Amino acid sequence: MKLGLPGGGLPKLEQLFIKHFLVPSVRFVFTWESALKLLNKEVKKIENIVSKISKEDLQKRVIIDRVFAIEDNSRDFSINMVMEHLVIAGTGVMGIIYALSKEQEFTKEVTIEGVKPYENSADTIKEFLAFSQQYDSFISSLPKKKSIMTKKHPWFIEFNNFEWSAFMFIHTLIHRRQIEAIGKALGKGQME
Repeated sequence: MKLGLPGGGLPKLEQLFIKHFLVPSVRFVFTWESALKLLNKEVKKIENIVSKISKEDLQKRVIIDRVFAIEDNSRDFSINMVMEHLVIAGTGVMGIIYALSKEQEFTKEVTIEGVKPYENSADTIKEFLAFSQQYDSFISSLPKKKSIMTKKHPWFIEFNNFEWSAFMFIHTLIHRRQIEAIGKALGKGQME
């Protein structure tokens, strides 16, 4: 089976729904604190799922049906690859939030291709949990002023620092669902 190209995007209707409904609703639904609390719940869910799967299975790449907001190219990841992606993308987002919070332009180009996993390491869960703690500390200590300066998401719209922090929760939730789908494909049954 041939998958789409990296950065190939989402189906048009799905992308339009996310861009024009889901993303703008962030401004009204979340606070800095609620986004971080919900993100931490997703991290715990991922940790729980991963704890039930063998190290070998965590590295097995399997093709899954497409999950909402996951592009075709990412349907053949292992669970470790998904967590690696969350660390790569999350580290980038943290840099964006830091710059925007100082009302500085974030000049580095943000691409979907640039946040694809490449290692499929056996110890990815440790890296993911360490990053999650680092991100929690970073957001917890950050002044909660919404920036005027913005940075565009490659698929969507310009986000300020707060919107990028809410994006981190939504992004992690989407990929937690991908991890559940991979777990099911590995024959692990219903993941909780």
